[in-house]
Amino acid sequence: MENRLTGAQTIEALAAGPESSLPIHRYEFLFEMTTQLLAAQSLDEQTSLVLDTITSGLGHASAAIALADRQRGVLRMRGASGFADDDTASSLELPLDSNAPHVKVVHDGRPAWLTREGDEAAADFLGRIGSATDVLALPLFGNQLQTGRGTGGAPFRTPDDERSWLSQSLCMGALYVGAPREELDESQFNLLARYADRIGVILSNTVQIERLNASVRKLQRERQWVESIMKSVADPIVLTNMDNEILLQNRRAEELFSDRRDASEGKRRALEMNDLLFSAYLSSAAVASKEIVGRDLILVDPLEGSDIHFEVISTPALNARGERIGLVSIFRDVTDLRRANEELARNFILLQQAESEARRERDRLDLIIEHVGQPIAVCDSSGKFILFNQRAELLFQERDGMPSPALRAVRNNSVKLTSFISALASGAETGRQAEIELIDPETRNSLPMEITSAEVADAKGQVTAVVSVLHDLSEIRELERRRVEQQLFESEKLAAVGRLAASIAHEVNNPLEAIKNSLYLLSTGKKLEQNARFLDVARRETERVSHIIRQMLGFARRSGEVEWADVNQLIEETLILVEKKMKQARVEVVREFDPRLPKVRARADQLRQVFLNLLLNAQQAMEKGGRLRVSTSLYEQALQPTVSVQISDTGRGIPEADIARIFEPFFSTRTKGTGLGLWVTQDIVRHHGGRIEVTSDEGQGTTFNVILPVDSPTLSETDAGQKA
Repeated sequence: MENRLTGAQTIEALAAGPESSLPIHRYEFLFEMTTQLLAAQSLDEQTSLVLDTITSGLGHASAAIALADRQRGVLRMRGASGFADDDTASSLELPLDSNAPHVKVVHDGRPAWLTREGDEAAADFLGRIGSATDVLALPLFGNQLQTGRGTGGAPFRTPDDERSWLSQSLCMGALYVGAPREELDESQFNLLARYADRIGVILSNTVQIERLNASVRKLQRERQWVESIMKSVADPIVLTNMDNEILLQNRRAEELFSDRRDASEGKRRALEMNDLLFSAYLSSAAVASKEIVGRDLILVDPLEGSDIHFEVISTPALNARGERIGLVSIFRDVTDLRRANEELARNFILLQQAESEARRERDRLDLIIEHVGQPIAVCDSSGKFILFNQRAELLFQERDGMPSPALRAVRNNSVKLTSFISALASGAETGRQAEIELIDPETRNSLPMEITSAEVADAKGQVTAVVSVLHDLSEIRELERRRVEQQLFESEKLAAVGRLAASIAHEVNNPLEAIKNSLYLLSTGKKLEQNARFLDVARRETERVSHIIRQMLGFARRSGEVEWADVNQLIEETLILVEKKMKQARVEVVREFDPRLPKVRARADQLRQVFLNLLLNAQQAMEKGGRLRVSTSLYEQALQPTVSVQISDTGRGIPEADIARIFEPFFSTRTKGTGLGLWVTQDIVRHHGGRIEVTSDEGQGTTFNVILPVDSPTLSETDAGQKA
C-alpha cells in the first residue's frame, strides 16, 4: 500500500505534532504490525515480534509481556527486551492473587503507570525487572472490545470515557512498556493502547490454537494406545457412538462385522446378519437402566457359517464432562463353554431319570407321613430314629438352643419310645399297641398317648424299620371329663330344680297368705283408712310374687343366637348402661382390657346379663363409693383357648361363711334382694362351658372371675340337642 508508513516514518510522524495527518498513518501502522503478527507461526515468535516493534519500531526504552496462567495462579513473563537483565525479567512469575499495581492491571482491565515514587510494590517490581524508567502497564484482552469503531473497522477508545477500560472478556495478561511518563503524549498512549488490543486478540488465538494442537496430539497418542491395546486382545472389541455406528474395532471384530474384502455372497450375508443382530443388541443396551450391560448374543461365523455364542459386556464411554458419548462392547466367546454346559445338562437329566424312581417312593412316603395329623416316628432295627414328621419332631428331636427342661422332656420321651420298640423286637408279634405317658417339651404337661408300632420287612423278610404312630388322648380325656361333669351338672340342676320348686312354693305361699288375709280384712272392715292399708299390703305382696316369677322366667329362658362375640365390646356396652348409676354412687370405674383377647362363641345377650348382674352387685356393695376394676385377659391354665373377666370392687366384702351359699337360689345378703341374680349368672356361665370363681376379703372388697372357653363344646352340644 502506498500510504503505509515504515516504523521510522511513524516515529517521525509522532514527533511532527498534532496538526499532521498522524491518526491515519497510525492505524496504517497498526494494520501492518497486525499482519506481521498473524504471519508468525508460534507464540514465542509473536512475543519476540511485539517486543521488537515496541523497542525498535516505536523507540521505547524497554518492553515485556506477561500472560496469566490461571491453572497455576501466576502471571508469567513470556518475554522481555531493553531491561538491565532480560533473562531475569523473562523468568519472573508473579502471584495472581496479589493486589500490586503491576498485577492489579490484569484484574481491573485498566492501564496503570508504575513509578518508583509511587507504590512500594511497583518500585520493587521495577527493580526486579531492571527498568531504569517508568513503566506503562496495559491489559491484554482475549478478544476486541466492542465500544466503538473507527475507519476501516478498527476499534477506538478515548481516555475520557469512564467505561473505555472495562473488560468485556477475561483479561489474559499485561503489556509493560518502559517510557518516561512525562514524555509520553496522548497520541502515543492511544497508539500503545490500540496495539495492546491487537496483541491480546492475536496472542489469545495463538494460545488457544497451541492448546488445541496439544489436545489433538494427546488424543492421537491415546487413540494409538487404545488401538494397540485392542489389537493385543484376542476377543472382539467394538467402540460405537450414540447412533450405534462403529467407530473403532480390533481385527477380530472386523472379521465378524466389517471384513468385506473379496467376500463371497455367503460371507456378506453373514456379516450383514451380524450387523443386524449387534444393532438390535445396542438398541436394547441403550435403554437399559444398568451402567454395565451383560447379555448373551449369538452371531454367525462368516467363514464356517456356524453359530458362535458370545457373552457381550458393554460399558458406557464418557467424555470429560461425564456425558455418555458411546458404548464399549467386549465379546467373550463362550461357544465351547455352552457346549460343555449342554453336555453336562444332558448327563444330569439322565442321572435325574435314573434316580427319580427311587426318590419317588421316598417322596410319597414323606408326603404321607408329613400330612398325618398324629406324630409318626420311624426307627431302624437297632432302635435309632431315621424319620420324623413335624409333630413327632416336637416330642423326640433334640434341637440346638433348647432349654434344659425341654431337653430333659425330649430325652425322656425318646427313652420311653425306644423301650416300647425294644419290647416289640423281643416278642414274637410283629405289631403292638399300648398307652404311654409322654411330656410336652414346650409346656411340660403330661401327654397321654396311644402308640401303635409295626415292623417293616424287606423282600427277604428282614426287619428294616419300625413305624410307630401315636394318638394324643388328651382331647379325648378332656371330652370325657367334660361329659361326666355335664352329666353331674345336669343331676345337680335337677336337684336344684326340686329345691327351687320347694323354695318357690314357700316364697310364693307367704305373699299369697298375706294377700288372702288382706282381702279378708278388706271385705269385713268398714273403715276406709284401714282398707287402704290392707290394699297397699296386697299390692306389695303381688309385686313380690310377680318379681319372683320374672326371675324364674329369666332363668328358664335361653334367648339369643350363638355367635362369635367380642367380650371387651360386650363389657364396654354394659358399662355404658350403668355409667350414670356408677357416677351417682361415686364409684370410679377402671378398665384394663387386653386388646389381644380373641372372640368367644356365645350368646351375647346372656353374657350381657352376666356382666350386668356382677357390675350392679359390685356397685351395691360400695355404699359409700369406691373403685370398680374390670379387666380381661387370656387364661393360661386351661388346655384350650380360654378368656378371663375379673370384676373387683372395694366394698364391704362377703363373710367367709356366706361364700359357699351365694350361688344358691333365694339366698341374699341384702334385705331387698331376691337371691336369684348370682344363681342365674352361674347357670348362664356354666351353660357356656365356663365357671365363676369368687374371692373376698371382708371389709376390703370382692373379686368375681368369669372364665369362659373361646369355643365351648358344651354350648355346641346344647345347640345340637335343641335343633334335633
